[in-house]
Amino acid sequence: MDRNVIDAVKLLREEFSDSNIMGMRKLGNSLIEVASAENNKLLADVALIAYSLHKLSSKGHISGHETWLRVKGRVISSLKRAENALEKDDSAGFDKIINGIKNDINGVDSKLGYFVQGIHEKARVKYASTAYSLGLSLSQATDLTGASKKKVLEYVGATKISDKEKSEFGIGERLDKLRKVL
Repeated sequence: MDRNVIDAVKLLREEFSDSNIMGMRKLGNSLIEVASAENNKLLADVALIAYSLHKLSSKGHISGHETWLRVKGRVISSLKRAENALEKDDSAGFDKIINGIKNDINGVDSKLGYFVQGIHEKARVKYASTAYSLGLSLSQATDLTGASKKKVLEYVGATKISDKEKSEFGIGERLDKLRKVL
């Protein structure tokens, strides 16, 4: 199994155990960059979980709740089991454990969160737009994260991501050059 994924799960477990909120956020952000470059869905899943755990941990009304404390213990244990599954090259076991963590995240968010759109779904959209801004096509970015194309386009349209790169030439000049080539 990919050593990068094993190391990422281990680091996430450590950051989450230590309640290192910014560490989880930085880890998620760096993992989505690597996942985008390598088209690695496993790393993207770990990045999404890191971001989701970061968001839940940073909300005072959630992080102090007894339900969260129980789920936190379960997630830490699940991350350790996910590491072990990867070490044994058990991808089916890993997927099952990761899906269990996602269910835990969605359950806590649904029970204790204030918003209709879940944190994990927001993470998918945010990280798909990040992957898109790193050069992946919209389809590649949404396949990597499982986000809806429509929601990613809405998100990108509401950000300044598309403003980062300015074309050297206007549309008219680009069309003229294209016509000359053709």
